[in-house]
Amino acid sequence: MKFVFLCDASYLKGDLAAFVNNFPTNHELVTMTAEEFLQAKSFPEGTFGVLVERFTWQKNFSLFRYFGLLPILEILPLGVVSRNRRQEALKGRCAMRGSEMVIVPSASPEELFAMVDKFVAAPPPGHVYPRGCAKV
Repeated sequence: MKFVFLCDASYLKGDLAAFVNNFPTNHELVTMTAEEFLQAKSFPEGTFGVLVERFTWQKNFSLFRYFGLLPILEILPLGVVSRNRRQEALKGRCAMRGSEMVIVPSASPEELFAMVDKFVAAPPPGHVYPRGCAKV
C-alpha cells in the first residue's frame, strides 16, 4: 500500500525522521511538503491513505481550503502523526472528529508496524477506500 506523509521539511527531524526511516517496508511511504501538495494538487497515483504531521496541517489548512484541495484530503483515510498521545481535533475537521488515527512517531518499529496494519485493516468510519488516485 502507498501512503503519503504530508510534512513540511522544517518539522522532518528527530523522531519524525525516525518515523520515515522506520516505516514498515511492506508499505510505500512518499513524503510531500505542503508546498509540493499545493503545486501538484493531487497525490501520487495509487495512494491508499494520507498521514499528516499535526503542525503542517494546522499551519497550511487555510491554504488547502483556499485552493480547493479539501475534497482530495477528505476522500482518503487520514492518519495524524503527532507527538501528543492525546487526540486533539485538527483544524477544519470537527465533523470528522474520531475518524482519524493518531500515530506516535517515537514508536518502536514493531509498534509502528502494528499501528500501520491497524490503519490498513480498519478504515475510519464513513470511509470507503478508493481505487486509483485522487484528483481535483
